[in-house]
Amino acid sequence: MNETHQLAVWTKALNLPEYEVVHYAERDGIRHFSVVPLTSVELCPECSKACQRQHQKRWIEDVADLPLGDQPVRLKVRVFQYECEQCGRHFTPQSLLFTPGLGAKATARLIARAAELIKRADIAGAAAYYQLPEKTLERWYYEWVELQQQTSDEDAPLKPIRSLGIDELSLKKSTASSSR
Repeated sequence: MNETHQLAVWTKALNLPEYEVVHYAERDGIRHFSVVPLTSVELCPECSKACQRQHQKRWIEDVADLPLGDQPVRLKVRVFQYECEQCGRHFTPQSLLFTPGLGAKATARLIARAAELIKRADIAGAAAYYQLPEKTLERWYYEWVELQQQTSDEDAPLKPIRSLGIDELSLKKSTASSSR
């Protein structure tokens, strides 16, 4: 199998939308993949115009991802910073690969799957399963839970008050008696 075909197979196996594998190596029982975005055009968050001028390129290294079989996976992710030709703003687009607010040391899908496992078992078991340090997974999990609560609170529509609780009734009673 030639290298191009092998990289295409790994791209399909990893199933990372918007990314392709450009390098693969296995070291110490860990599969290491270098991945790059499939698109080189992004929308400017300031003026909403399409941008393709890349200002900077960098790699985010040692990103934990879901294992393939029983082998851990670490990604090296190419990230571009763009310069908008219209308004001059520099920006780095938010990748769907990472959970906003949690940094870039693990993929969003790994943290979400680990959280599902932790709900059914515990952090130590999930850390052993994903071959991650327990304290690291614990930190990622609690940050993820907090982020989920914040986003669900922001997205939750306000509901009308249907009944009053004890505190509100007590307040209403004391207000009514003081006005007599």
